[in-house]
Amino acid sequence: MLEPIDDLPDGVFGLHAVGSFTTDDFSTVIEPEVDAVVERHEKLRLVLHLGDRFDGFGEGAWGELTDELRHIHFHKGAVVTDDGHLSSAINVLKWTLHGHVRTFHNRELDAAIHWVST
Repeated sequence: MLEPIDDLPDGVFGLHAVGSFTTDDFSTVIEPEVDAVVERHEKLRLVLHLGDRFDGFGEGAWGELTDELRHIHFHKGAVVTDDGHLSSAINVLKWTLHGHVRTFHNRELDAAIHWVST
């Protein structure tokens, strides 16, 4: 499940992953927001927090997320996690994306939000 991150600067879309991240989470939460940003001709600024309440990716969710992200044009994206394997995977994946992507540790959530918003 995905929960919104409250009190973000204007133009920043942020989510906390709670439990498992599923393919439905992408299609019902992320995709509509991305479509709305594109429709408004704004720059997509995304923060995805995979913190202590995140249990992992459900069946097919990692593949769907990474495949879809390769087709989205965004300005900045931050993935916040203390999972070293996930950070490494994001750091490899970022070279195939259309936008600037950085990983941050959980303790750096505020720094990630600031970076994405500037």
